[in-house]
Amino acid sequence: MFSIHKVVVILEINIVKHRITSELYLIRVEDRSTNFFESLWEIPEGVTYNSYILFTDKGVVLFDTAKHMFAEQYVEALRETIDLKDIKYIVTHHLEPDHSGCIKLVVENSGATVIGHPLAEKMMRSFYKYTGSFKSVRDGEVLDLGSYTLKFIHVPWLHWPETMVTYIPEKKALISCDVFGSFGIFREVFYDELSLEARNKYRFFMKKYFADIIGFYRDWVTKNIEKLLAITSNLELVLPAHGLCWRGSGVREALDLYLKWGKGVFEESKITIVVFSMYGFVEKAVNEMLHKLENAGFKISLFKFNDRERGLISDLIGEAYDSEYIILALSTYDNDAFPIARYVAYLMTRKIPRNKKIIVLSAYGWGSRGGVEVSSILKQNGFNNIQILDFVAGVHDNAIDSVMKLLLENH
Repeated sequence: MFSIHKVVVILEINIVKHRITSELYLIRVEDRSTNFFESLWEIPEGVTYNSYILFTDKGVVLFDTAKHMFAEQYVEALRETIDLKDIKYIVTHHLEPDHSGCIKLVVENSGATVIGHPLAEKMMRSFYKYTGSFKSVRDGEVLDLGSYTLKFIHVPWLHWPETMVTYIPEKKALISCDVFGSFGIFREVFYDELSLEARNKYRFFMKKYFADIIGFYRDWVTKNIEKLLAITSNLELVLPAHGLCWRGSGVREALDLYLKWGKGVFEESKITIVVFSMYGFVEKAVNEMLHKLENAGFKISLFKFNDRERGLISDLIGEAYDSEYIILALSTYDNDAFPIARYVAYLMTRKIPRNKKIIVLSAYGWGSRGGVEVSSILKQNGFNNIQILDFVAGVHDNAIDSVMKLLLENH
């Protein structure tokens, strides 16, 4: 006889409604319930799902929605803001369910037509058994709504093939979906409202989002941003589907960050050190090295995986993305690489640029294959500047000296 265990999910949700400019409004769903974005990335900072409402001479346009688990609360928030029957179009910039999850329910209550990339229609009908009206738009197609015009721009692989953005020339506004998005929930609506300290934190969350979600497609970033700059004129608003909005001089900052990350520019002297230590030998070796690195002027980001703590892999990938150096310090396990080290190395091959100087520092007792195995994963995927240093657990002085020599030669 099996007993049935019922799991009750308590949603932590807040919905913010804010006027961006005249006739353009933000509906922001703040999600503190999702612990793992895409069921993969740790986000203790939370995430928002931003949608926008534009009032035009020819009806209301809704841009994107939110995750399906919030559909009822989302539609109720819309209902408090507008008459749902006034919604003529719903623009879906990207069919990933964190943006499209409420569309079907909104259509059922409004009768609106969904607008999206030609590839999006098939997904929409497949994901949600959607049978309503769908209008596919070509790259550069313009929709005249009287008081406003919407220009739809395809930006493939940021980060799905059907991703597009909407430019509203009358507002000099770009509604950008995942592009320029970020993790994190803040009280503020605009980036320029943050304190300097909060801006630093936000830029990290934005870089983390970029690395984790868009990093694999980074080669598409620069060409798509340059395409947007050629089409749009003097942008004054950038309105993403996650995180804070950008306005004024902040728009240029957002563009510059994306161009920098798209090109894979690293921060000089920055080291991301990842410690995989089973019984403390690896951690002890790294601890003895840390003060030497700090005294030499290196900026260190440290992540530990041991019997007491687990670093956040989502943060790790975010820090590794723009590091000049990466040190993977690991225990050998079953004469192979420590399993979590293998996983991290695999994610690095998917998400970060190849212009890293990598040191694999591997401890062993009776078999020294750990370093070779991790190095092989990286080398097979285009990381060519890799040094392997093995040491017998407990005898690490020479290995530390070799690490310091390698780093200082390039510093």
